[in-house]
Amino acid sequence: MAGSIIIAKGVLVPLSTVELYYLIEKIRVEFNEEDSEYRSSIYETLDEQGMPFIVLRKQGPEGFGAFVKATKRAYDKERTEASFREPLWDDLIDKLMSDPRYAGNIF
Repeated sequence: MAGSIIIAKGVLVPLSTVELYYLIEKIRVEFNEEDSEYRSSIYETLDEQGMPFIVLRKQGPEGFGAFVKATKRAYDKERTEASFREPLWDDLIDKLMSDPRYAGNIF
């Protein structure tokens, strides 16, 4: 079984199940409390529907930005860990930065 992080229509990060959960759970815990509504919306397909993906394409700039900032915090923490998987992070970060909703100066 595999999963994805769906960033926009036709833009996704396809991952194995292990890779998916590695990334999204590291990111999930890094959301600020005031962004919990965005976190719930992004993770709804996983948490409420049991589907192996999360969806960013429905997010406006604020929700997308909350995810990007959480990703940056998770990435910075993970870079120092032995379990760090740089190619997974790089693919996700490249696609986030290419999205028109990306505000810049985060990565």
